[in-house]
Amino acid sequence: MTKLYEFNWQRPVPPVLLKGCIFDRWEEEKEQAAYEPNALFKVDEYGFFIYWKSEGRDGQALELSQVNDIRAGGVPKDAKLLTELQAKHKVNLEDISLTICSGSDMVNINYSHVICPDVDTAREWQECLRYITNNIKANNVCPMTCLKKHWMKLG
Repeated sequence: MTKLYEFNWQRPVPPVLLKGCIFDRWEEEKEQAAYEPNALFKVDEYGFFIYWKSEGRDGQALELSQVNDIRAGGVPKDAKLLTELQAKHKVNLEDISLTICSGSDMVNINYSHVICPDVDTAREWQECLRYITNNIKANNVCPMTCLKKHWMKLG
């Protein structure tokens, strides 16, 4: 007799990610660094996306199934932005920053950098995001779950 297999792909999203936190976000582009201060970061209830919204800008979302790694550290190469961030936070930026590496393959990787309010928040968000993103089963879900994912992205 065969045993019924329960395909449970979903990992529970930690409450700290659902509640969200205010981070400073920056990305290094070809010419200059794009900087967004005081962006509210959250993860949706199913763990599909990490999304953020800062004042005066459109919200953006990053699909967590495409996130390869969440690294501690990372400072801007732009000297002007680096001095501005160091003056604002008054601590070592390497200790409170996270780098989110994402992409559909291992060649074309995008780096999104966030600066957390303190060291404990950075460590907690790194651990929680790693727990959600390293989920192979989430890439092989049924079509109805894919539709729910697309619906969440539209919303």
